[in-house]
Amino acid sequence: VLLDTRHEEPLDDDPFLPLTLQQTPARPSSCSAMLLCEEKVLGRWMCRLGGNRLVRVPHSNPWQRRADILRLILDHLEHAHFNRMLARASQKADGQVTLAQKIHHLMTERWGDQWDFHFYTGSMVAGFIDSMKSLLQGTESHCLTGNNEHALAVSALAGWQLYGRAYVIAMTSGMIDETRGTLANLKRAAAPGIIVCADSPETVWYPFQGTLDADSDGHAVIAARGLWHGFMRTPDDMPACLANAFQALDERPAPTFVLATQSVLESQATIAGPMARGPSPKAATLSRAQCERLDQAVAAINHDNARMLWHCGRLTPDERSQILPLAEKAGIALVDSIIHPGSVPAFSDGNPVANYLGTLSMYGFNRAVYEFLEAQSTKEEGAPWLFFLKGKVEQSSTPYSEGKLKRNFRIGQVNCNQAHLSPFTLLGLDVRLADFLNYLEPRLQVDDAVLRQRRARIEQLRKLPAAQPSDLIETMPMTPNFFFHQLGRLVVELIESRGYRYTGVYDVGRCGLSAMRNVARTDQGFSGWYGRALMGDALMSLPYIALKNERNVLAFIGDGARAIVPNVEQRLVSSSIRGIAGRGGNVTVFYLSNGVLSMIQTYLDKRYTLNGCSQVNVPLMEWKEDPVEHAGDDVTVHRRVIRQFCPQLLGEALMAPRRVNFFDVWLGHNSEGDGLSLISEGSWSRLRTHGE
Repeated sequence: VLLDTRHEEPLDDDPFLPLTLQQTPARPSSCSAMLLCEEKVLGRWMCRLGGNRLVRVPHSNPWQRRADILRLILDHLEHAHFNRMLARASQKADGQVTLAQKIHHLMTERWGDQWDFHFYTGSMVAGFIDSMKSLLQGTESHCLTGNNEHALAVSALAGWQLYGRAYVIAMTSGMIDETRGTLANLKRAAAPGIIVCADSPETVWYPFQGTLDADSDGHAVIAARGLWHGFMRTPDDMPACLANAFQALDERPAPTFVLATQSVLESQATIAGPMARGPSPKAATLSRAQCERLDQAVAAINHDNARMLWHCGRLTPDERSQILPLAEKAGIALVDSIIHPGSVPAFSDGNPVANYLGTLSMYGFNRAVYEFLEAQSTKEEGAPWLFFLKGKVEQSSTPYSEGKLKRNFRIGQVNCNQAHLSPFTLLGLDVRLADFLNYLEPRLQVDDAVLRQRRARIEQLRKLPAAQPSDLIETMPMTPNFFFHQLGRLVVELIESRGYRYTGVYDVGRCGLSAMRNVARTDQGFSGWYGRALMGDALMSLPYIALKNERNVLAFIGDGARAIVPNVEQRLVSSSIRGIAGRGGNVTVFYLSNGVLSMIQTYLDKRYTLNGCSQVNVPLMEWKEDPVEHAGDDVTVHRRVIRQFCPQLLGEALMAPRRVNFFDVWLGHNSEGDGLSLISEGSWSRLRTHGE
């Protein structure tokens, strides 16, 4: 097939599709194709066509053109007509492989269209991937790939945390380690999904990319992670393995591994056998002991004359809509965390959340949160109550040691998993959060004096200035304190005056923490700090989030995170065109560049005499000034280096529809403020003045 597009603009759809299908549903026989285009659009066509379709800018020499076409014809004859392997493959029944059909059925039975298929191609899984894509065509379940296997796991994690979507991932078993620690994060998040891995049978002597040989057992590595796995050597193993896999997935949502040989992955045989069914929902019944502990919590909320704070984990929309009015009615302070930013937002539907104080975590807390926790209790008060809703009271959740938490605070926990109740929790509620909220709501009657005191304290804390005078000193390069204070003011203005809403994406590093601390959120965000705190996870999630999200995306990426993973910009732009930017929204990526790994340098600044030298250096990228690029579908890509804060430029950029912004923000390193540690809050620049 020879297609001349020299007088046409590149299309989003496959230009060969109408020619090869000819309006029939049958799959065509093997064919070769060449597309002719102008040089100026060569790059755009090269990233749209499949690997077996050639693209050419016609050579100026006619003999070169003719020789190229003759070569194509001879290659086509050799590959499509005299290739015995391809001939045998073309004689097979035109259908999906059995494993894809079974997994598709079992996933749809449980999650409907609330799941996605993530894949990275390989020779052994190519047929499985093709079948899954065919089965999902025309449905709301998307087929997505990424720059590497790590991107698949990160996208699955973002899909579960932001949108409640399950997943199927396809890869070769030799690439399991490429997912990095994100597998552990998926398990930690109880993110339900099936990971299909191609593997070689044990009978192969030191297989290529296999994980089973005389020296090693890759399946034991999966088991050591506490993850379920099953291995299908022949198609006959399929029914029992899938039944056990989905039973394990129903009982304990987590990455669940199905390993299979090539014969299983390519089999189209009809397999009879037991099919796992999804679990039936069970109504929650509270025991007498649980009700007694709930009554203790209600009594503390209604009558205890002490500071009370709710630390919110990942919430469903229903849980969030119930928590906000309950906390306001009871005078309870609310905080989110660096692992679940925006679980409770600073603004809800454009209105400030009066009880929201900020972020409480090991890092990133603000002055209001610090003063709430550190203020001395009066004689009439008891120790402050810290309730962790859907949290484990893990090390990342506060800047305090376990001993100090036990001595200085009363810890309450709402976590339905008894194993996650901490040893220093005073009041452990092993119930679902919905059960706790539903139990509390009709019994909420806070004493008037207690309510007045709680509300007065929250109002006083919210009046504290967000920045100290030293944070307002403008320099070049800017300090993180200055830049994020100015950006925070701008975002609040856009929220209040222009209805701006966004999903925040925060990578691991000092500047990501500064963004969480200083830039008000309107919705739940995605954090690379979750679990293992892996640099680059948030950046790798951006193409998926830009495709799925229904509102603007605002990402904060340090230069260390950018340097540690592949360049995702082309994939991000492509996803944005098909996703939020194509629907009239906006994606903005702030690359926060200071040339060092700031968190490590801060640690060295506070604890060691050495300055870090080359171990913390990150080469600074300098862009050529080429600010605007037309990406397609009226979506534009803007690039700029930001050396000074300009509210007009950034305000226009954040609100501009159908646009992707890449801003390289040059910042100078410092180790003060921004809630980096309890030590930093005692520095001269953080001390309160007598006028406050």
